Amino acid sequence: MTTPLPSTMKALQLLGLNQLVSTELPLPVPKAGEVLIQTMASTICTSDLHDIQQNPFGIALPKVLGHEGSGVVVQCGSGVTGLSVGTRVASHPVVPCGYCAECHRGFGHLCLNMGHLGIDRDGTFAEYYIQRADRVRVLPKEIPFPLGALLEPVANCLQAIARAGDVQGRVVLVVGDGPFGNIIARLAIRAGAARVLVAGREPFRLGMIPGAEIVNNPPVGSVDVAILAVSSSEAFSTCLSALRKRGRLVVFSLLKDPVPVDLFALHVAEQEIVGCCNDEERMDESLACLLDPKLALSQLITHQIPFENWADAFHLARNRHDIALKVALTFN
Repeated sequence: MTTPLPSTMKALQLLGLNQLVSTELPLPVPKAGEVLIQTMASTICTSDLHDIQQNPFGIALPKVLGHEGSGVVVQCGSGVTGLSVGTRVASHPVVPCGYCAECHRGFGHLCLNMGHLGIDRDGTFAEYYIQRADRVRVLPKEIPFPLGALLEPVANCLQAIARAGDVQGRVVLVVGDGPFGNIIARLAIRAGAARVLVAGREPFRLGMIPGAEIVNNPPVGSVDVAILAVSSSEAFSTCLSALRKRGRLVVFSLLKDPVPVDLFALHVAEQEIVGCCNDEERMDESLACLLDPKLALSQLITHQIPFENWADAFHLARNRHDIALKVALTFN
């Protein structure tokens, strides 16, 4: 017998800068092609912390934040196939329109009318959330819900490796020791890089990247690929100076302010700078990574905090880089 759904749910809503509050909201109802998911885990992303402190994307407030989620389908809108009530799922937050010029080019991740959980629609920091069914994947029982919430972060990191080109046998530098830097470094090793160098500032986090070489000052002109995995203009300069001739810099992390680039040096060395934003339909590849015991991505989730203790979870994610890497909110 199906348990009746509640009429309301608890959620974390951003009211203004640094005003994240716990509130009670009406239970959302899925439209055609959508599913209602009972949240089991939602991991905290660095961008969530930026949204709370700065709102760089101009989110219309109030809004339920969160975009890295997993859970169980509890209701399906009309026309949904392949998913049913009780299905374990992980979701991707990006919702391409499917109609714009970029979507027609096959670049749905660069959609001109992009929807996104926690930005233009309520997100995963709630007991329930809605997502379009095609942006959801069945979560194998071997993948715990907190690990399943990493579906999108891992997909994004796969995009970084793809934008880097063929890294097999090459020297790769990752600047940034946060969750994204950690995942990218692991994926670069899996992709066959001859050496993977990682630069960062937090010994605890740097010590959690098996197989990588930790460098304090990356040697100038020495790497084939540099991947910027921290929002820092200083880190950008470090990446650029580390490139050898014909090297490629992948800008993975957001830099809002302009940064200086010596175009003459870029020209004579035939170097490249490429952007990396979202991912090109890498959800299924990401699921395979979550299942891969060699990648051991569950190691990234250092803390699982009950939803009712959400303030402690955000404190850990924001302030305790000496003991925390990825923090997951868990739901009963």
